Amino acid sequence: MSTPDLRKEFTEFFVKDHAHVPVKSSSLIPHNDKSLMFTNAGMVQFKDYFRNPALAPFKQATSIQKCMRAGGKHNDLDNVGYTPRHHTFFEMLGNFSFGAYSKSRAIQLAWRFLTEVVQLPKDRLRVTILASDQESYDIWKNQERIPEDKIVRCDAKDNFWTMGDGAGPCGPCTEIYWDTQDDSLGEDRWVEIWNLVFMQHYRNDQGQLENLPIVCVDTGMGLERLAAVVQSKDNNFGTDVFEPLFKGLHQIMTDSGIEFSPDINASPHQKIIVDHMRAMSFLIADGVIPSNVGRGYVLRRIIRRALRSGNQLGFTKPFMTKLYPYLLKSFGDGTYPEMESRQDSIKSVIQQEEEIFMGTLSKGLALLEPVFKQKDLADSKQVPAEVAFKLYDTFGFPLDLTVVIAEERGWTVDLAESGSSLVHSKALEWKEQGVFPTFSGYQRETLTGQSSTILASQSTGDGTGDMILSIEPCPFYGLGGGQSPDTGSVTLANGSQWRVVDVFTPYERGLAIRIQPLSEDSLTEEDHLCLHKGFQLTTHVDIVRRDGIAAHHSATHLLNAALRKMLGKSIMQAGSLVEPERLRFDFTHGKPVDPNQIREIEDWINAIALQSVEPVIKEYPLQKAIDMGSIAVFSEKYSDIVRVVDFPEVSMELCGGTHAEDLSMIYPFKILSEGSVAAGTRRIEAAVGKAASQYFIEQDRMVTRLNQDLKAYTTSAGNGLDLKVNKMKDQVVDLSRQYARLLEKLVNAPGRIAPKNGTLDFISASIGLEDLNVPVKIHELDTDIQDQDYYSKKANLLKEQEPEAVHVLVWKENMIVALDQKSFPKLNASKVLKSVLDHIGGGKGGGQPQLARGKMTGQGSLEKLVQLSEAASSL
Repeated sequence: MSTPDLRKEFTEFFVKDHAHVPVKSSSLIPHNDKSLMFTNAGMVQFKDYFRNPALAPFKQATSIQKCMRAGGKHNDLDNVGYTPRHHTFFEMLGNFSFGAYSKSRAIQLAWRFLTEVVQLPKDRLRVTILASDQESYDIWKNQERIPEDKIVRCDAKDNFWTMGDGAGPCGPCTEIYWDTQDDSLGEDRWVEIWNLVFMQHYRNDQGQLENLPIVCVDTGMGLERLAAVVQSKDNNFGTDVFEPLFKGLHQIMTDSGIEFSPDINASPHQKIIVDHMRAMSFLIADGVIPSNVGRGYVLRRIIRRALRSGNQLGFTKPFMTKLYPYLLKSFGDGTYPEMESRQDSIKSVIQQEEEIFMGTLSKGLALLEPVFKQKDLADSKQVPAEVAFKLYDTFGFPLDLTVVIAEERGWTVDLAESGSSLVHSKALEWKEQGVFPTFSGYQRETLTGQSSTILASQSTGDGTGDMILSIEPCPFYGLGGGQSPDTGSVTLANGSQWRVVDVFTPYERGLAIRIQPLSEDSLTEEDHLCLHKGFQLTTHVDIVRRDGIAAHHSATHLLNAALRKMLGKSIMQAGSLVEPERLRFDFTHGKPVDPNQIREIEDWINAIALQSVEPVIKEYPLQKAIDMGSIAVFSEKYSDIVRVVDFPEVSMELCGGTHAEDLSMIYPFKILSEGSVAAGTRRIEAAVGKAASQYFIEQDRMVTRLNQDLKAYTTSAGNGLDLKVNKMKDQVVDLSRQYARLLEKLVNAPGRIAPKNGTLDFISASIGLEDLNVPVKIHELDTDIQDQDYYSKKANLLKEQEPEAVHVLVWKENMIVALDQKSFPKLNASKVLKSVLDHIGGGKGGGQPQLARGKMTGQGSLEKLVQLSEAASSL
């Protein structure tokens, strides 16, 4: 039975045969659960119903849920590729009851589906139960006629399910296992297929269990595992779930000249690539964008781990997006139509990450290789913390990849030291001390002269004399959501003033400011005393900078809305930067935004800005905010209560940043540039308000200077500068044509120095054909011609006019070798170039088989070449 058939049969069994309500898979981003990074089970979207079954709009339901187990508490990332059944992305089949049926009915439905619909032989199945759950034991034995030796009692660690570590619904579970009949696997001989959880208790804050009036049922069965069982495969990667992806990967490897044996089971690196391709594509489809924090960082790790495996297989160029058609084929039953409709955006994000990381990977490997050869590390075989940190901090090389590469060499990484280096370790200790300051900087009156108390302080320890403080309350905004941090100053209790040069978030809900003395001479012992915990200080946020940032942040929201309005709602934000004098906005789009669209965007935003719309900023439960239509960047992790910035009827986004009090502050809005940052990803830079006005002033001054320099005066015939520039453009076109004709004549003119003819034996020897007679012509060209096109055109002309000879052209330290491949099919211009350079003292260069360029670097190279040419001409 194929995987599409399994999906179909499962859904029809519960919907048509047993009246369950089909529920569409929820997003991989669990909007209703801040405790989870990703949706990792089918029951996640029903959590609220399990807590309060009366809220459920249905009594029984079924779903096929997209799941991700990479990052956070449930993380299978490091196991993928090395075990038969671990995946990052997988699908979970599930049926759920919110008081509709009992434990016996749930067991009956599961057993019938496996033994009657899928037709698994009963003698190869066994079940586990909680040791104290006699009811489940009796149901399996008496209702389903399972032999006693096939019912295994287990402890609470294995067969008691809880929603988390705190209070909540919980209960015993029973699991159905498949016998692989492979004794060599030991305990892994039995593969868990289906888990049935019976939520019949409530665990209170004291850990005591109370019986619930309504028993709920939550079941989950991995589709990939079931497919492996039904299709008689010893691991999930051998099923039709992954078959199209492996075929695609093998084709791409063949096209790239990478050798492999299709008869041998897939290597761990091949498995990592096909697994991670699914994970990255579905995450991006659900709105996650690669970044250095939260979900975005997990996505980036997944992409980079796949690329590293590609490098191990032999790939040297981006290749992942070539797999995408095979991914679509693997879900050919239309289960996830968004994967096809959003494919351009998904592929552009992957392509961008590939291009960035290919360079990073080569640098990382180049840095690690000498470490493995260091004699002083040969005994410990441990990569020092500072090396691992430099790879991460400077090159963005993930720590887990450093660990994997080290382990492949039999080495380890000093993780304890590396881990502490990856964060603001000086401030991280504050989390354990319960230091969670309040941000007070949304209200303008708090920005100047606010009194705050020092909650914690630390020296930076870098010799600068700077200090890191946490203060309560804190009006300084830290870097987040693309918004630049505030700057300003603080006045200590002794009247001393220190600059605030940075604001950052060392941990969730943490906020720290970095301050430095105005000068080393002004630093006193009293200052250090006043920087201790408990002392008061007065804060002063740089209001001019804050206003500029706020205006550009609000404009970023309007730009996002304008792009979605003009270009379509498939546009996804791929990054942003908000500064006092400009904004930068990256978004997924497959082609340039044309000038007319740019003007329409500017006009639309400026028209709205002139209406002086005020933002409505309120807090809502996350799910309500999403349901209201708020745009979210799902690479961010949101709390249960979120801040919604709403410019009524214009834009509504989840945002914790600071904004203009009135949209008139963003007038005028001007797009400064639009361009590509990667395949399928565009970038717009813009300025608003005072920054845009300054831009217009500078442009006006430049136009005035041009009018004066070009003597361009406005007349009745039109704008003088336009007329002048158009006339000059016509002149440039005419001059270019004249120049091209003159260059052509110069190329065809004979050289001042006659070429030297002969043969150079070492050219034949370089290809192992010593008896091959290769006629060579060496041409010394004029050195006073600046246009490099002349030399290339000359080489091509000589090759066409005299195809029976190899032509070597030299001027100054430059050299070109040109040859006709039809006349010399066994020669390669690049190899000839290298051979000549080696014989005259060295050099470097390369090119195509018919034409190659290089530079002579040896002492007296030109004289040696002349001597060679004279020797050649005498032959």
